[in-house]
Amino acid sequence: MIARRLVTRTMSAGAYYGFLAFVMIAALGPIVWIMVSSFKTNPQILSNGSFLPHPATAAGYRNVFTEVHLQTALVNTFIYAAGGTAGAVLAGFLAAYPTSRLTFPGRHLMTVVFSVALAVPIVGLIVPEFFIEKDLGLFDSKLGLILFYAAMFFPLSFVIQRAFLVSLPFEIEEAAMLDGAGYFKILGRVVAPLAVPGLATVAVLVFIFIWNEYFFAQLLTISFGNLNIQVTLAEFRSAFQRDTTAQLAGTTIAMLVPITAFLGLQRYVIAGLTAGSSR
Repeated sequence: MIARRLVTRTMSAGAYYGFLAFVMIAALGPIVWIMVSSFKTNPQILSNGSFLPHPATAAGYRNVFTEVHLQTALVNTFIYAAGGTAGAVLAGFLAAYPTSRLTFPGRHLMTVVFSVALAVPIVGLIVPEFFIEKDLGLFDSKLGLILFYAAMFFPLSFVIQRAFLVSLPFEIEEAAMLDGAGYFKILGRVVAPLAVPGLATVAVLVFIFIWNEYFFAQLLTISFGNLNIQVTLAEFRSAFQRDTTAQLAGTTIAMLVPITAFLGLQRYVIAGLTAGSSR
């Protein structure tokens, strides 16, 4: 009887971990193939030969910077991602704290409105956002795209940070109030350090979303000096024709930045996403 149970558990564990291995390979396989193939030549990629490059070449990375000038798109994308993330995190934090800690008329309504904004379909923003940016003179400008991203990801920032702030103990803030600390002093010196996991979670998620965003970057920018990396890679074929190696090299570079950001702050992301789950 005991042996049968042991065999059943072993088979169940084997099937479970086998399924996880299959999912991991299916998810990471294309990414690994892109990174490895970026060091191959065009004939090696098109011949479907060996998985590893023979010989390895860095010509694709050289071409992507010298002929397509990917560095311009990289700088633009970093500006959009950093600026939009800072705006969304700051606005979300300033809105999340009072709705999670203070009692005032309309607090619940404000929370519902900000949260429901997450359900607004992105496609519904196309026409109004285009004309708003154009009327304000922000069309095809870095500032216009930064402000748009900050507003676009404000609801996500608000929901995550509010969930984290609700889970924090209020006693520390009460002690700071008794010591005579003001609202913004408590917010900056007491709450913000405690809310680092929530802030980091929002920052990483929003940064990755903006870095990978394509549709609105294409809609709201037209000049080469304002294009982000996703739009630049999408137009790669017309600029590079059939240089598959350089295209994969550019894709690899575009993937490495958000992957590195997530791996570096993953413990904060997990802590922020699981905040409030015990309540």
